[in-house]
Amino acid sequence: MSRVIFKKGLPRKDPARMPPAVRHAEEEKAAREDENKAMAALRESEEHYRALVEHAPEAVVVLDVDKGTFIDGNSNALRLFHLSREELLRASVSHVSAAFQSGGRSAEAAERELIAQISNGVPAHLEWVCRNSAGEEFPAEMHLVRLPSATRQLVRVSITDISERKRAERALRESEARYRALVDHAAYGIFGTTQPEGKLIHANAALAEMLGYESPAELLSVGLTQALYRDPADQARIVSEYMNHGRANATVEWKRKDGKLITIRMTGRAAMDPDGKSECTEVIVENVTERVALEKRLLQAQKFEAIGQLAGGIAHDFNNMIGAILGWAEMGAEETEADSRLHRHFVKVQQQAKRAAALTRQLLAFARKQILEPRNVDLNQTVVETLSLLEKVIGSNIEINATLSPDLAIVRVDPTHVEQVVMNLCINARDAMPAGGSLTIETSNVRLDEQFCASHPLGRPGEYAMLTVTDTGTGMDAATLDRIFEPFFTTKELGKGTGLGLATVYGIVRQHGGFVDVYSELGTGSTFRCYFPVSTDVSVPRERVEEAGPVRGGSETILIAEDHEGLGQLAVEALTGLGYRVMLATDGETAVQNFRANRTQIDLVLLDVVLPRLNGPEVYARMRNDRPDLPVIFATGYSPDIALLHKAQQEGLPVLQKPYSPRDLARKIRETLDRALVAVQK
Repeated sequence: MSRVIFKKGLPRKDPARMPPAVRHAEEEKAAREDENKAMAALRESEEHYRALVEHAPEAVVVLDVDKGTFIDGNSNALRLFHLSREELLRASVSHVSAAFQSGGRSAEAAERELIAQISNGVPAHLEWVCRNSAGEEFPAEMHLVRLPSATRQLVRVSITDISERKRAERALRESEARYRALVDHAAYGIFGTTQPEGKLIHANAALAEMLGYESPAELLSVGLTQALYRDPADQARIVSEYMNHGRANATVEWKRKDGKLITIRMTGRAAMDPDGKSECTEVIVENVTERVALEKRLLQAQKFEAIGQLAGGIAHDFNNMIGAILGWAEMGAEETEADSRLHRHFVKVQQQAKRAAALTRQLLAFARKQILEPRNVDLNQTVVETLSLLEKVIGSNIEINATLSPDLAIVRVDPTHVEQVVMNLCINARDAMPAGGSLTIETSNVRLDEQFCASHPLGRPGEYAMLTVTDTGTGMDAATLDRIFEPFFTTKELGKGTGLGLATVYGIVRQHGGFVDVYSELGTGSTFRCYFPVSTDVSVPRERVEEAGPVRGGSETILIAEDHEGLGQLAVEALTGLGYRVMLATDGETAVQNFRANRTQIDLVLLDVVLPRLNGPEVYARMRNDRPDLPVIFATGYSPDIALLHKAQQEGLPVLQKPYSPRDLARKIRETLDRALVAVQK
């Protein structure tokens, strides 16, 4: 049974029942309809393709490989090359290419090579230097796709202007080159390391030089940064800080290639390795060895200044008490029978008081508050005289060598105090060589420049006479070196020393405007260098011979202004015993009042520099208004008081140093009175 298919409209005719002519016509008609549909679909597809190409974000052209010309291009291509469609379709590859491509090829030669490559197999993409109609060249990235065609070799080319990308890449390369140059030529050491292993990845020349290596490559051969640390625990601490906080800052000690230690300050942060492939830690290293040493010296100087202020204040007050004890003991010894028990007791008190006075002088020396009597001195002569005294003290198991400069410059110093410097340094050297050794004393002229003084903060540029004392003893470690000039610091056994010897050296040299430099290592001995500023006056005065024999008294009237009760009473007792008439005041205003009430009777005034209510120079200034020729003696044992005596010193007025003995006091008073008498007679 036949099957009939119905559809809207007229029923379809059965081709089998049609006449041949009709059937043939129907078949031709159906074929035309199918062809029309195919053409319509093709046109629609082409329109879709053109729309896609036209609206593509990049420039798109279609290249006829056989002819080397373009057969199509979108609006972006026309804008890119500054061409109309007609101009583009007439152009060849060489017309839109730069005059020369990479390798120095001309545009025509590059075009032929490109066409040959495409013919042999289209490359997926390539870079090309294009040129627009205005002659402007720009780099481009091209993506090539072969198009289906039965008759021609067609290639669609997508073109992207990569000028910005190239500029960015060039800027990045230049930045990387600048960075690399900065790293390679930096004054600071720079290296990269992995965390937490600590493997060295890269290092610059400054770091290699800092650590004593020939090149960064030799430094990298060390492998792990752990080998650079003096104390591996420092590295562990720094790594822990970095892992916890992403940064690390530390000051530690590193070992150079030659084994010497340096102090470095490092700052680490996260960064990329030079290849940009993985993260590393980049560390900047600064050698702060000299800076740390300088800071340590400055801190030490500040510490000594503070200790000196304390020691000086204590010694100043102690000086007065010791002076009174010493004076009363001396008077007691003189007034008792030499073979009596009481006399022996006074002598013992006197001996202990002298030891206490010496201790006080040492404290004042460290505090740089001694009263100096400077004069031009030949330092060589001081060394020779001191060594003659030391030969028996040093011991036969120590060889003493002296190398003294024959043309040593004259220095302005207090010779007694400088002798103490030489003595203390030599005794310190002896104690450092219990089994014997060699002691060398040298003098020389040196000139210190700015560079030297930059690393020696106590020094000032100029000419110096240098005293050097070197021993071959036990030497000192760094911890001991930091404290050797502190008062009462000693490495000796209890009772073997006061710890004031080197403190005294330090204070005396500093008070003379110089400084002390020390170098020592355990087992290699020590070297002390004392720098004394050279005097501008080269004359050396003759030594003044002290008057010998008994002390002479007198009947003159003396006004004493002294606020310390013990010293005041001592002076009254000592001078009264010599026949003088003595008046005592305990403050400045009372002294002025006593003088004005007895101005015609008073022959001399003894004034303490520092007094309550009015100081000594102020008291004397008021007295001189009434008696311009009034003889005076100022008493002080504390160098800051000297500032008050500046005018008096310019006039050559006598100064009596505390603690003084009754004999010293009496001799000074008699000497001043006699000088005043001679002046009046003239």
